[in-house]
Order: sequence, then C-alpha cells, then structure tokens
Amino acid sequence: MKSGYRVPVAGLLRETGSREKVELEVKAPDGIGDSFYGVKEGSPVRVEAVLSSLRSGIEAKGKIFATEEGKCSRCLKDIKRPVEVEFSAFMPPQKAMDEDSPMSYEMDEDGIYPLKGDFADFEGLIRDELTLQLSMIRLCRPDCKGLCQKCGVDLNEAGPHSHERDLDPRFEKLAELKERMTK
Repeated sequence: MKSGYRVPVAGLLRETGSREKVELEVKAPDGIGDSFYGVKEGSPVRVEAVLSSLRSGIEAKGKIFATEEGKCSRCLKDIKRPVEVEFSAFMPPQKAMDEDSPMSYEMDEDGIYPLKGDFADFEGLIRDELTLQLSMIRLCRPDCKGLCQKCGVDLNEAGPHSHERDLDPRFEKLAELKERMTK
C-alpha cells in the first residue's frame, strides 16, 4: 500500500551523518480539530523538512504549512488563515520500538514517530503538530465584539446598541422602596 505521507529513507539509514531535504505536498489527514474549527480533512498540506541520519534513527526538522478554517468563537463569522508550524521529531527504526531492545521507546512519547521499514511516515506527525497549533479561542479579529446576548445582532457591524435593562427579580423589593422614597 502506497501512502503519500511516506518518504524512503533507506539511503539515509546506511550512512550515519548524512542529510536529505524533503518536500511533501499531501492532503490533510482526518482528526485535526473538530467540526467547528481546524484543518479540514483533504485540504492541502505542505511539509518542508531536513532528515538527518543518526546511529539510532532519523531526526526530522522542518515546517508544516496548512490552512485552518472554521468559525469565530465570538461572532461565528467564517475564518480561514494560513498556519505555519515548526517541528522536530525522532524516527527510530521499528526494531528499536521492541521492548527487548536496549533503546526501546514508548509509542506515546512526544516527538517519536517510528519508521515503517525503510520509510518515514509523516501522517501522525502532521496530525499531532497541527492539532497542537490550534488555539482554544479563535477570533476573526483581535477586537471582535461578538454577538448581542439579548438579540443576537453582530456587535461589530451594529451602530450604538442597547436594550432596556431588565430588573433582576431579587432586587424588586429594593426598586419598590426606591420608588416610594423618591416620590
């Protein structure tokens, strides 16, 4: 099975200390964000990396370029903006992942992506790095005012906007007292 996320590294593994520049143009894997905001599955992703051969595996350093899109957290307008993420990862041979090996690594260690035979697989790295880049609160602009809590009008586009203030039912008796005292 051929994957666009895989890069052959057999030559690098034979020569410790060698380097190779890699550029990938792939489609974004699923699971980067949610239905509200993220990098949509199938959208273009570009990876520029330098792979360096070490005795214990491959070191990958570079950048991932993608486009995140979704809705503003305050006013619900559509947002679409470019994302650039720097990464550094280690890719040990699969045999180093075995528990009997003196250099065994945990599969869930950050920045560890085991080689698949003679191939470096960038799918998990792309998903992890772009997911970590997503912020919890996304705004269409830094000073977004959001929507009115009463009527839902976009406060960024509305002119002066106000509503008659409702009296908190807990203060009704105080309001009655104030009214009697001012008469």
